[in-house]
Amino acid sequence: MSYMIDLSKETLVRRGINAVFRLSNFSLPRILVTLTALISMTMILMIFLFLAKDSLRIFMTTGINFVKGTKWDIGKDVYGALPMIIGSILVTTIAMLIAIPIGLGSAIFASEILPARLRIILKSIMELLAGIPSIVYGLMGIAILVPFIRNTFSLLTGRTVLTAGILLGIMVLPTIMTISEDALKAVPREYRDTALGLGLTRMEMIIHCVLPQAFPGIIGAILLGIGRAIGETMAVMLVIGGIDRLPISLVSHIFLPSQTMTSKLGREVAEASYGSLQWSALIGLGLILFVMVIGITFAADIILIGKGNKDAKNH
Repeated sequence: MSYMIDLSKETLVRRGINAVFRLSNFSLPRILVTLTALISMTMILMIFLFLAKDSLRIFMTTGINFVKGTKWDIGKDVYGALPMIIGSILVTTIAMLIAIPIGLGSAIFASEILPARLRIILKSIMELLAGIPSIVYGLMGIAILVPFIRNTFSLLTGRTVLTAGILLGIMVLPTIMTISEDALKAVPREYRDTALGLGLTRMEMIIHCVLPQAFPGIIGAILLGIGRAIGETMAVMLVIGGIDRLPISLVSHIFLPSQTMTSKLGREVAEASYGSLQWSALIGLGLILFVMVIGITFAADIILIGKGNKDAKNH
């Protein structure tokens, strides 16, 4: 009898807990998602606080001149980040101008035109390319791309902004292609059949039906590509030349050696004394890079939210 009473008490407790969870609108998946989001936000906040704390000295010393300064002289403790910021933007822009059209075109070709067997082979090759270490790309850049750029444009050296941009474009191409192809394949088959049934050609169906539906996934692919391009260190450091140079002309600058924020960090962070002004300046570069990536992410979220609201109004 006591056993039955204990069992009934245990059942009542369990039912009470379940009722509390139902009333609170909690469930295990929701709890896990909430915890994951909180952990991610906490990690981002900790990274930002570390960067802000260690870069505080350079901003207290030079103020906004650190961001718009053009000279980086360790001997005189003069640090200006503008040449590296412009170098990072130029290299990333060149990489995206190469990777986005080719990657998106390849994704459309693989998803909508290629037979299934060939599509799997192409995607497997791209995924293998995405897994190659950046140092290998850098060595290939030195052996193949640097001499090619030097001889093609009759330059004194092939270690230029253009070389780094092309190499980064090749590196991020598999990422953009594979994720965009996944986004395109995720569009239900019914959309394609309905569009073709209404008399649209295959190309019109892709442009007006498939691409708009896959737009969020394509934006995500491009963002991942930008994140890898702007944060790449080793490959860029090997082929960009490593000269702190402010561009006089953007066209001529791409054919000259330069520096990005990541290549600057890769070259000097091991030589800087912890707590020195040089260390603070390097961490300041990391803070600027962090803010740029977060800004790009937020901008993309705003674009996607706006598109979602527009689609909701249309429906």
